[in-house]
Amino acid sequence: MLSTAPALADPSVTDGETRIVDIALADVPLLDDSDAQVRDLADQPATMVGVTWPNDNDAPEVQARGRGEDGEWTEWLLLETAENPETGEDAAGTEVAWVGVVSALQIRAELEGADVTEGLIAHVVTTSPAPADSQVEQFTGPEARVSQADQVTTMAAVASTNPATPVLGPGAPSYVSRAGWGANESVVRGTSGADQLKAVVIHHTAGTNNYSASQSAQIVRGILSYHTGTMGWADIGYNVLVSKYGQIFEGRSGGLHRNITGAHAYGFNTGSFGVSVMGDYSNTAPPRAARVAVAELVGWKLLNTFQTSVWAKSSWTPGTGTRFTAGKTISLAKMMGHRDVNFTECPGLSLYGQFDTIRGEAQSFIDGGWKEHLWAFQGAGGAAKLGTVVKSAHRTGKYTATALTKGLVLQEGGSAAGYATPFGPQWGGSWGRPARNASTDGDRQIQPFQNGLAAREGSRTRFVKPSFRDVSPSRVFFLEIQDLFAAGVTKGWGDGSNRTFQPNSNNLRDAMIVFIHRAMGAPAYTPPRTSPFRDVNPSFVFYKEICWAYKEGITEGWGFGNNRTFRPLEPVKRDAVAAFLYRAAGSPAASTSDADRFKDVPRSHVFAKEIGWLAKTGISRGWDDGTFRPNAYIKRDQMATFVMRWMKHTGRA
Repeated sequence: MLSTAPALADPSVTDGETRIVDIALADVPLLDDSDAQVRDLADQPATMVGVTWPNDNDAPEVQARGRGEDGEWTEWLLLETAENPETGEDAAGTEVAWVGVVSALQIRAELEGADVTEGLIAHVVTTSPAPADSQVEQFTGPEARVSQADQVTTMAAVASTNPATPVLGPGAPSYVSRAGWGANESVVRGTSGADQLKAVVIHHTAGTNNYSASQSAQIVRGILSYHTGTMGWADIGYNVLVSKYGQIFEGRSGGLHRNITGAHAYGFNTGSFGVSVMGDYSNTAPPRAARVAVAELVGWKLLNTFQTSVWAKSSWTPGTGTRFTAGKTISLAKMMGHRDVNFTECPGLSLYGQFDTIRGEAQSFIDGGWKEHLWAFQGAGGAAKLGTVVKSAHRTGKYTATALTKGLVLQEGGSAAGYATPFGPQWGGSWGRPARNASTDGDRQIQPFQNGLAAREGSRTRFVKPSFRDVSPSRVFFLEIQDLFAAGVTKGWGDGSNRTFQPNSNNLRDAMIVFIHRAMGAPAYTPPRTSPFRDVNPSFVFYKEICWAYKEGITEGWGFGNNRTFRPLEPVKRDAVAAFLYRAAGSPAASTSDADRFKDVPRSHVFAKEIGWLAKTGISRGWDDGTFRPNAYIKRDQMATFVMRWMKHTGRA
């Protein structure tokens, strides 16, 4: 059972809180200690410590020790250098290391045999136990881990900046969620994900291995505070942390099912998954529970991104600052150590020496793992057709889904099925399955799904559900009709699930004027008592709109004076629509020659200029046979398309 606060911890830091105190070592007494000089932080309680220095300085070798409850000093602990600040700040430093619950600290740092502590800042971290840590304590070892449904989630919930990890697909390892270990989401910034996972990188945190199962959550909380508050990173640097007891802790936020870019292996963060074992494994082999947990993570992450050999390699082209020549393509193992890519001893020689054993155990997890989505992926054409995994198997709505750069694998109770779709990364459970292949419509890409239409317009992707029961997502002008409804330009008939649009009906002349009036924001207007048209009396339902259009010069009707007519209930022809929209746009400069792209619109046509303007602006594209068909009546779905394109062209949508 946990006590309130350890006797030697700062009594003002309690209930899972973490405090960091920054101390310039130049202000701390310098003492001689055998063959080295040390900075003595007497009467300074702590549980963890890290050190930073100006970024233009070479990295020294830094060690720390603490005075424990028995009054004795711990062994000197090497602090690993943190090689990858994310922010461009002018400081570099070490990782933060667990020293145990101590009442005082000593720090030494040398560069080429000389003391360099004067230019360093010590970041003294005091963590504290939380009530939920007692539950985390039971979450140890592969045999003792509980199912995802029983994850430790008793810490107070805080709104997260990044998406949370959903319920993962079958075969995923159980883990302590961020809520379970008490992540302070208020210090976190946005994270991002990669389109492909190429490797799992193994680390150790360094520091002492002398911690209890319940203290492991404190260590993770301390690392989060140090990485965000001291190093200035967006979140904890590692994707996952593993305790010596085999506890698996969710690290950097954004979802374990995604390829979240961490801050753990400079030059190799994008496309890798960082796993750090808590403790120092330079001279001590990790316990079996930790080794098996790492193997399980490696096997799961590779298999669920459809990679079936842990012994395989991936290609990288690193930049400057790594072990490799910048710009030269290299081949590296899919499971590798931090030392394989950066200038560090991490993850310690003893852990690194067990890599082949871990790879063998990870391969066993792959060979015996859940493969239904892999088989569906292969059956649908593999990477050539569906691309690479962006989100591995997870629950969303009624589906277990894997999202890929060019496809989807979906399963709902029965067998899994693979689909080629460019909307895989954006797909949501409410979309349903793809109903038809994607196609290109002008400058946008569209694809119908069971419950709506996905559209990519430039960098924007959206999913639109139908509002009319007679307009299906497979309809060619579905999106324009929906957008017109959303803009309030058309209301259709009926409401709710019974609302209809009647897309195949001819559009009437009075309705055309109403659509233009609404598209222009329904400007205020008081109609005259006497109608300008003898066939539109003041009691007519759209009297105001038709009078407004006459006043604005949008329509002229037929005849003159008292004999002028509008013919409101006649279907409107396509050439008349061109004239209405052209005039509503302010009659911009146009030429009859612009109509030449339509073989059935001669320059002598009464509305050649207006039709040409419609073509030049892209509002009308005509038919594939090169015609405009000016005398044909316009259907309501065509009208919706013309009006929406007109609104976009004139800046009204």
